[in-house]
Amino acid sequence: MIKGAGLIQKHRLQRIMLAIVTILLATSSAAYAQESTAAQSTASHRQQCPEKIGRFNPAKDILFAHFDTKPDVDDLHAVAALGTILKHPRFACVRFMAVTGTVGTQDGAFIPAPRLFTLAFGKHWRDAQANWRAAMKMEVELAKAVLKQGGDIWIMEAGQSDFSAALLRHLAADKSRVHIVQHSNWNEDKTTPAALNSVRANSNYHKIADGNAVGNGTPGFNNKDGRLWPMVLADNRVGAMWREAKRLADLHNPKSVYVNPSVAAGGFDFSDAAEAAWIFGFEDMADERAFFAEFTGKN
Repeated sequence: MIKGAGLIQKHRLQRIMLAIVTILLATSSAAYAQESTAAQSTASHRQQCPEKIGRFNPAKDILFAHFDTKPDVDDLHAVAALGTILKHPRFACVRFMAVTGTVGTQDGAFIPAPRLFTLAFGKHWRDAQANWRAAMKMEVELAKAVLKQGGDIWIMEAGQSDFSAALLRHLAADKSRVHIVQHSNWNEDKTTPAALNSVRANSNYHKIADGNAVGNGTPGFNNKDGRLWPMVLADNRVGAMWREAKRLADLHNPKSVYVNPSVAAGGFDFSDAAEAAWIFGFEDMADERAFFAEFTGKN
């Protein structure tokens, strides 16, 4: 009886083991099928991307947006402006990463804006002021992957170039495919001199016309006229983002070491977004009215 009981127990154990193996194989097959479907979906998505949006190739390239967010509140408007571009259906294929706190030698207070960055960029942003190493690690990994796949890196320098110079030190690939776009003399002046020399020498450095003025070859996104605010704030797609940008700018501007005159007057200043306009081929755009007409369909 004991021997018979042992055989029954053995067969029962075998059946249990067989059932476990069957479940594992089914789970593995389902997971593989899911990964395969996701991979095919991603590949199909890439195939549907346009070959070019201005100078940018959505199928291969990546956009890095570097914001110093210190001390001028214009970056808060610029974050919302870039978010407005990226949320437009035409830019659904664009890969991007934003970083705040990419500061140089300037004085003044850093303005934390986590909710704004999340509204604008979802999970695709990092805070270099809080954790420079983590932000750099993320960009280095993304940059190396894009360069390895034959893509280009486009950096919207909404601040100084110290962070970009550090990124370049980590890249061994062809740095002529790293395009750094800068519009501001002040940003260059507040970049550590060695870092500025580095980005000029070791990247495809583009110094474009200042985004604070109209009619100079890039858009002018700085205006004391705030009559467009009600329309922008009411927009279903981007209104929440602009409300947060305006709230933070209005809160911090009066106590900043540099009081932005356009923001103080109730207007707009997203002059750094002239770089994104240049990258994506909208350098002929006139001003903020043309910007909102293009990317929200309203003016």
